[in-house]
Amino acid sequence: MLAESKFTCIQEGIKLFLDINVDNQIPRIWLSSGITQEIESVCDRIQYRPGAFLPKEPWREPSLTEYHRLNANETLSQVGSWKLGDYIGVCRFPDEVLAPLETILEELKTRTETLQYYPSASTHQDYESAMQKIINYSHRYCLSNEEAKLLGLRVTVPGLRTLTMEDAKYFVGMHLDSWDRSPLRRRHQSRNRICINLGREDRFFLFINLPLMEMFKALGLSDDEVYKHYRGTTVGDEFMKLYPDYPIVKLKVAPKEAYIAPTDNLIHDASSLGKQYPDITLSFLGHFGIQFPEN
Repeated sequence: MLAESKFTCIQEGIKLFLDINVDNQIPRIWLSSGITQEIESVCDRIQYRPGAFLPKEPWREPSLTEYHRLNANETLSQVGSWKLGDYIGVCRFPDEVLAPLETILEELKTRTETLQYYPSASTHQDYESAMQKIINYSHRYCLSNEEAKLLGLRVTVPGLRTLTMEDAKYFVGMHLDSWDRSPLRRRHQSRNRICINLGREDRFFLFINLPLMEMFKALGLSDDEVYKHYRGTTVGDEFMKLYPDYPIVKLKVAPKEAYIAPTDNLIHDASSLGKQYPDITLSFLGHFGIQFPEN
């Protein structure tokens, strides 16, 4: 089994690529102080499921070594092809592509007011054409001819540590998706997700930068035991329990930007802490990646 002390700082794992203009003076990545299950109840409407995991504060900027391990410094031209289950990317959608849907959301006050229930944008007369504009542009990030699945437009109130809920009752905390229900050994081949920030402010994607099989190995489990963890759905929880000092990555996703991430192969969530306006995203499930330039 690998030494536990090795998992108190960021290790080589999921690689991060920023296909946007980056000002190196402005922080975009932070690391938590670890992982905690000590969750204080904020109010009746914010309840976490029993045993949930959250990033442990305070947050800090990564060291130069940690930054290099995240690979955020590497350009797309320096690598081969996009690895569906092992890469995270951040890209930007043009203003003119998102503007029609943003206009609808402004008219409905979805982008400006915190409401208990938000009006559905899908009933607006211009919704279909606005969505089609985004779908057409998203094709440039598709790595296969398979049609992407629309996961939908989601609106969440600001100021939440994590955003994903279970049965509209509990927040789940750091978790693993299972859209494709792939076995552990093939989790890296699952479809990934592109998630566009349609809000007025920055939002934050949270993730542990180790793919599921790396967590499996860190737990000291043998190849024979992979069948006991056939779909790998409990591997992330076991890793977080054993290595509570391992940092969670917080990645800033600015308005009009999108992240591409293998959410069936890594522990993740999102956060709207520090926001004043609603958190709004549009997500698709498919085979997405950033196209590599010709050398």
